[in-house]
Amino acid sequence: MQKVASGLVLLLITVLTSLSQELVSVRVKGEIPTDPLSPIWNKARPVEVTLAGQTVTKPMAIEIPVKKLNAKSLHNGKEIAFLLVWEDKTKDAFHLINEFSDAVAVQIPYVPSDKVPVTMGDKDKRVLILHWTAFRQENIENGYSDVSKIHPNYAYDWYPHARPPYIYPRDWENQYALAYIGGEKVFRKNTFRTPVREVVAEGFGSSTWKDVQSAQGKGVYRNGKWYVVIKRDFVVENTSNPGWGPGKNTYVTFAVWEGSSAHRGARKVLSYQWIRLRIER
Repeated sequence: MQKVASGLVLLLITVLTSLSQELVSVRVKGEIPTDPLSPIWNKARPVEVTLAGQTVTKPMAIEIPVKKLNAKSLHNGKEIAFLLVWEDKTKDAFHLINEFSDAVAVQIPYVPSDKVPVTMGDKDKRVLILHWTAFRQENIENGYSDVSKIHPNYAYDWYPHARPPYIYPRDWENQYALAYIGGEKVFRKNTFRTPVREVVAEGFGSSTWKDVQSAQGKGVYRNGKWYVVIKRDFVVENTSNPGWGPGKNTYVTFAVWEGSSAHRGARKVLSYQWIRLRIER
C-alpha cells in the first residue's frame, strides 16, 4: 500500500511538471544521422522528463527503476528525430526465459491535442508509437540471438536453408527459410532492417503493428546510459501520418522498459502527461 501511495504522489508530481514543459524540434540542414553520439545533437535543447510506474492496467510497474530521461529533437523539414538518454545500470539486449530487453518509445497523437488519453489513446483518438528495442538491434547488428549464441558451449543449432551466422534479414531471404521460421507473418516481423517498430493504438491493449514500417533508429549503451535515436519522415506514403510538420505544434510523450526489472508489454515506466512539441519552421 505504501508503494502504491508513493507511486501516486510521484505521478502527481510528473503531471504538474510536464504541464509546463515544451520540447523544441530544432531545424537543421541535411540528413539527420541515426548515430546518437553525433555532434549534431549539440544543436538541440534537452528536456528532462520525469517517469512514473505504469499503474493503470496489469501487469503494472510499481517500482520505478528509471525515474527520468532526457529528450532532444531535430528535424530537417522532411524527417524528425528524437534523442533519448536515460541511466540504466545493466545492458539488456536479449529476450530469454525470464529475461527481457531494454526499450524506449515515443508516442504522438494523430490529431494534435493534449485531450487525447496519454494511455495509448482511445477510440477515434489514435496515437502513433515508435518503439525501439535493444534485442531487435542486437539481432540486426550481430546475428539472430538463439541458443547457439547465448550459450555457445551448450549446443549448436543448425537452420536448414538459412546461412550462418543467421543475420536477419540477409541470411533468411528465401522461401524455405521463411517457411521454417513460421511463415510470412513471423518472417516479416523479424526481418525489418530497423530496430524501431511503428505501432498504432486506440487505447491500451489495442496496439497494432503498421503494415508500412519506415521509422529508423539506433541505440548505444555507454557508461551506464542508453543513448537512442528514433527518427521518421513526417509524411510516409501509403500509410497514415500524424498531423505534424515544420511550423506546427503537437504533443509527445515517452516510455521506457528496463529489462532487468522484468519490464515487457504494459510493465514499464512512462510520462503521464503530454509534452508540447514545437517544430521549428
